[in-house]
Amino acid sequence: MPIFEYLCEECGNRFERLVLRPGMETLACPACGGAQVTQQVSAFLSPVAGKHKPAPRQHSEYPDGLIAPHDD
Repeated sequence: MPIFEYLCEECGNRFERLVLRPGMETLACPACGGAQVTQQVSAFLSPVAGKHKPAPRQHSEYPDGLIAPHDD
């Protein structure tokens, strides 16, 4: 299910909305209720096979910080 970013032309508020049927739903700005909203171009992240790195993990020598594996 896609999440789209919108900009309200009336108050300048940027917001995101889960859109189940693009072009079929009436959108209103959650801040001012304005109906003049335009969809914005947004970046997205897609996992690529073989390009995933493991999440950082805690290390016993650094209990207050995280370390990540590296290629040294």
